Amino acid sequence: MTMKLEHYVDKNIKSRVRFRTISSMGLMVELSTLGAGIQNIALIISEDPLYFLNLVLSYPDDEQLIQSGSYAGRTLCPNAGRISSPGLSIHGQHFPLEANEGRNQLHGGAHNLSFSDWKVAETETGTDFVRVTFTASQPDGMDGYPGNREYSVSYTIEDMGCITINYCAVSDRPTYINMSNHTYWNLHGIKAISGEDPLSPYEVDITSGNRHTHRMISGLDQLLEINANNVMLNKDDHLPSGMIPVSGTPFDFRTQVSLGQMLHSDQPIDHVFHKQIKTARGYNHAYLLAKTDLRRKFRGVNHYESIKKACTLQDPFSHRKLTLMTDAQAIVLYSGGFLADPSLFIALEAQDIPDVCNILPEYMKITDRDHPFQRRIRFHIG
Repeated sequence: MTMKLEHYVDKNIKSRVRFRTISSMGLMVELSTLGAGIQNIALIISEDPLYFLNLVLSYPDDEQLIQSGSYAGRTLCPNAGRISSPGLSIHGQHFPLEANEGRNQLHGGAHNLSFSDWKVAETETGTDFVRVTFTASQPDGMDGYPGNREYSVSYTIEDMGCITINYCAVSDRPTYINMSNHTYWNLHGIKAISGEDPLSPYEVDITSGNRHTHRMISGLDQLLEINANNVMLNKDDHLPSGMIPVSGTPFDFRTQVSLGQMLHSDQPIDHVFHKQIKTARGYNHAYLLAKTDLRRKFRGVNHYESIKKACTLQDPFSHRKLTLMTDAQAIVLYSGGFLADPSLFIALEAQDIPDVCNILPEYMKITDRDHPFQRRIRFHIG
């Protein structure tokens, strides 16, 4: 039986479309042309009425999403993360970037594509998958980046519980591109009824229809494992200052441990690490993924052979587990300290080392006519 892909056109913005598919296991995935984003990932509990368990941070209204500044589920484009005030240097030429966070640039600048409506280029359905591809473009010089750039984001959702995101971009001039996804996770789940605020603190007793208060489980209760031996420490502006081994620090997730346990351990903590955690209100740090050859360009026909397990996240109560695989250099762990509901969700962003163009320029990957940008991120939920 072919997987179904439904689509819904926004009543007020006709160019905005949402797609929904439900796997045989009851996993519902919603995509949106807004920021070529993941609108929701949820487990279906009841279909009539539609009652589900949100596994990600999701907003019922797009305006709430935009105003929140959370970038929840959106594609980060042209750049994921921060770039410091000097901007870019490409082949000896300097390109100052427009700042949108103090003196620095966040997520590609004020005109990034995270809150733009992308075009639907293609949809495809098969017996055990659906695929949606979005496209967008930016002109030469937008927010300081050189090149007329064309982007595509393709989501493949498999019936077995996998979501694979393929990114591709080309430019008519040498430029820097670093695309990623900004989904926030709480695998314990936030219960909601279709049409209600997914963060509403209520759950429904399906047998009686009665509503009662539902205690939300903190995202910090989740168990995290990251395949990384080194982490980037940050300055006060959240830009990296240097790299250290994770061993013996509260950044060591090489074996599965809860984020809350690491943050609130009774063990004495070095004042440097204490300041790091205080400034970030938890974690907002980049981990250099192990077994990653920084000199490899990750391009060409063998691009996807380099994909590897980067991290796992697990709910200790339901034992639901997310496995994230990628070919990116790094994972940024953001524990959501600056969200409206701090640390209710955590984000895991597969991307380049933040500000790599300034702190490790020899490892910056240039995109041009002959070297398209490519990246793959794969989520498996089980």
